[in-house]
Amino acid sequence: MKKTSVILIILLISIKVNACSCEWSGNFLRIANNSELVIKGKIIEHIYHTENGKRFTNYDEYFTETLNNEFDPYYGTGESIKVEILEIIRGKEERKIIEIFDTDGADCRASISDFKTGKIYVFATYKPERTGTKLPNETINDYAIGSCYESSLEYFPETNQVFGMIKGKSYKRKNRKYSYEKLKRKIT
Repeated sequence: MKKTSVILIILLISIKVNACSCEWSGNFLRIANNSELVIKGKIIEHIYHTENGKRFTNYDEYFTETLNNEFDPYYGTGESIKVEILEIIRGKEERKIIEIFDTDGADCRASISDFKTGKIYVFATYKPERTGTKLPNETINDYAIGSCYESSLEYFPETNQVFGMIKGKSYKRKNRKYSYEKLKRKIT
């Protein structure tokens, strides 16, 4: 019994945990000026992916599929948002619709689950260069947003303003409203 307990403790201690570990890297203006693609885009839909390659826009159908196939909900599934590009602020992209993929918890990407369908956001994106496994249905042409910095802002068309951690020092992080036109001038 003692031998089994010791082995179990050694195994638990030696298990490598793969989780994102990063320090705050900056406000939106700082990040946007170094991003591959900065866009203003409208969320068309959330897409839920399973490891067998299926795509669902209805969460209940997706959930039923994961139960029926016993996928690991943390590694065998994924989520993305389909985004209609309304304006390219920085960078190049020929497509009018792109997908931004969610995090797997270890890759330091931001979660996308809180973005609302029909709302408009400004995103500072990048194309992930994974050497290991990708999320289901993710391709080299898809994008992600980072979680270790401010990578998205909410856009308000009625006032032409954005909201989020736009500028400021890391120890004074504060959400604020800001002119969209002024934001664009500082990025381009």
